[in-house]
Amino acid sequence: MAADLKRIEQALAQINETLQRQSEDLRYLREQVQNIVQATMANPVSVVIDPDCGYGWFGVRIQLDADTWSRIKAGEHIKIRGKGWVPDEDVGIDEEDDLFHWDHWEFNGGVAKPMKVTMICPHKEVGHLEDSIAYEGPLLLNYVYELKVP
Repeated sequence: MAADLKRIEQALAQINETLQRQSEDLRYLREQVQNIVQATMANPVSVVIDPDCGYGWFGVRIQLDADTWSRIKAGEHIKIRGKGWVPDEDVGIDEEDDLFHWDHWEFNGGVAKPMKVTMICPHKEVGHLEDSIAYEGPLLLNYVYELKVP
């Protein structure tokens, strides 16, 4: 009986050693996977989207925070009202200016998917909705400028 008990204790000790070694190996592998994931994940960045709206709407652009840009890239349907627009950037944005327009942005599915920018003047009624569209087409990557994080 004593010999059997000794063999059982030795077997349990070997099993315990094996489990300890495997736990250390798993901990090391988990750390390596986390390092790989962190190295391959892109840091979220803020962007400016500056589509080609043509001469009539020159300078229509929007700055987006990293979270909103990530949601757009993921394909989420998002509508945003911008900070407003006037033809002369040097004058500054003033809602009382007769030439002031609110810029409304709609993103439908992410990069290379439909995007629409509509300009609404609070001082005039819109005759034809088509006249208020500054841009309608795909969201192209060449319209997107990443902002450097300090």
